[in-house]
Amino acid sequence: MRESGIAFFSSLTLHSLSMAFVVGINFVVALRVVGFAPRLEIAALCRFYVIHWYAAALIFISGSALLLAYPAKALTNPVFYIKLCAIIIGLLISKRIQSTFSNKPDVSIDSTCIKLAYLSIVLWIVTLTAGRFLAYTHSILLASRFY
Repeated sequence: MRESGIAFFSSLTLHSLSMAFVVGINFVVALRVVGFAPRLEIAALCRFYVIHWYAAALIFISGSALLLAYPAKALTNPVFYIKLCAIIIGLLISKRIQSTFSNKPDVSIDSTCIKLAYLSIVLWIVTLTAGRFLAYTHSILLASRFY
């Protein structure tokens, strides 16, 4: 993976595009929950969660490939764990919002949903920022450097 430029950059591109779908869909739904574009039905936006979950699977696959390329770089970096935790919590919130509003056009938005939507926005910003910082904050690139 590391020696093949096409494989590494394909995984990186797939990871970036998948993140764009997941983060974009979550942002739109979360912004609608907090009050932006009140004429849009949240149930209609929840139809995009089908794409969201396929993209989340691609994030896992491409992220695993990137991890296999440079395991020491990621696994020794605390920023990687921040990103991983933010993604997991963000996906759990996505599932909660999806189950609350899918196929239910008349569900009222309570304060818990609004707080979860704000938290979702923060978590996806943390995820994107931490992912970008992973390229610059590592102290170890290859484990073989020590042999």
